[in-house]
Amino acid sequence: MYKYFLILLLTTQYIHAQKKTFKCEKIYDAVKLVDQKKYDEGIALLKECEKIDPLDDSYPYEIALAYTYKEDYKNAIDQLEKIKNYDNLTDEYFQLLGNNYDYIGNLNKAIQTYDEGLRRFPNSGRLYLEKGVIYEFDKKYSEAIKIFEKGIEVNPEYPSNYYRVSKIYLNSSDKLSGLLYGEIFLNLERTSERSREISKLLYDEYNNSINLGTDEKKGIKFCDIIIDASKYEKNKKFPFCMIFGKSFVLSIIDQKEFNLDNLAVMRTSFINEYFKEDYKMYPNILFEYHKKMKDNNVFNAYNHYLFQMGDEQAFNNWKKNNLSEYDMFVKWYTSKENILKINQKNVFINDGMR
Repeated sequence: MYKYFLILLLTTQYIHAQKKTFKCEKIYDAVKLVDQKKYDEGIALLKECEKIDPLDDSYPYEIALAYTYKEDYKNAIDQLEKIKNYDNLTDEYFQLLGNNYDYIGNLNKAIQTYDEGLRRFPNSGRLYLEKGVIYEFDKKYSEAIKIFEKGIEVNPEYPSNYYRVSKIYLNSSDKLSGLLYGEIFLNLERTSERSREISKLLYDEYNNSINLGTDEKKGIKFCDIIIDASKYEKNKKFPFCMIFGKSFVLSIIDQKEFNLDNLAVMRTSFINEYFKEDYKMYPNILFEYHKKMKDNNVFNAYNHYLFQMGDEQAFNNWKKNNLSEYDMFVKWYTSKENILKINQKNVFINDGMR
């Protein structure tokens, strides 16, 4: 279950994130016991700590976390509610409390909890994520998209909102937004089970969206766009997908088949075309990153790396035959100064123009 996976990520995160000395050092032993699934023993130690230092919210939080693992959600909620008015709570507190309300089926209370947390932590990507997941699981996809995108807007370096919204878009008619959000996610969360999943999804979607049949039937379909010329304002910007499409379609003209090598060629050709003019009026942080890689001669290797799960054999063959190129890319890509730098000023948000 998705929510349970999220809770696992919080096991020791809350404790280690706090740079302080605890009056009760048994908390570290308690956390280890909980990690070992010895929940009752861990809870007993934490309750001893709570008696020693009753004003520290860390102990009831960890007790609640242990109860959550035990699937004793009522006791978890009771532990968290009793410290709700503490001044030094974090957004993780509201995440855990909201999740427990979700587990008992009280979705309205879960949403209220996330919203309460967002009033205190308006830039919390994790709280927008949790709220969005509730709407997504309820198949209210348009509302979920808005929430995930708001989470991206306020906390653009938090990867999970990109992950969720990418998968929704990839199952809609707006494939381009799914491709862009998904690729940004892969640059924020590089080596995980989720990144392997998205790598394959993106490769497959490019394959499905590009038709390399006969010359007469070649084409692309990354979104559904109809522009009514009679109603369109002269100085209004066109939908980004249209701008993307007019440049990308030129990249497929000389291609005969879709494969990992040719996808890298097509994306390189697109970047060349995009930076002739469109980048001025339609800036995009991901494409700027592509150009930076192209200028440093690592973009071809990046494309093979990025989509490797779409055709693992092709990637392994390419890597074997181009090891020096791949090693140069890895050295560049793993350097701190070359990570994708996203902030609230340059973040990509779908323009909503269909």
